[in-house]
Amino acid sequence: MGYYTRFKLKIVEGEGNVYDHEEEIGKATKYRGSPFEDEIKWYEHEEDMCRYSKSHPDILFAVEGIGEESGDHWIKYFKNGKMQRCNAIITFEDYDPQKML
Repeated sequence: MGYYTRFKLKIVEGEGNVYDHEEEIGKATKYRGSPFEDEIKWYEHEEDMCRYSKSHPDILFAVEGIGEESGDHWIKYFKNGKMQRCNAIITFEDYDPQKML
């Protein structure tokens, strides 16, 4: 079966057009077109993005992922072959009796 994730690419620092990089990343992976268009099973995204970021060492890429399970939401930063993962933190507002309907 597999696990589907929706990926979104962003350039945080450096020069470049996101759409051009999406296409190049698609060519550098097993995906035709862009892996950022639909929910896909891209198990090798960390290795692929680390490798791709080495060819653009001055760009800080952010890849946001939203998985099919509730709470599976993260951003991974890639720069010059290195990666950092940041998981989403879900918080709730404090109780406020004034908001009771």
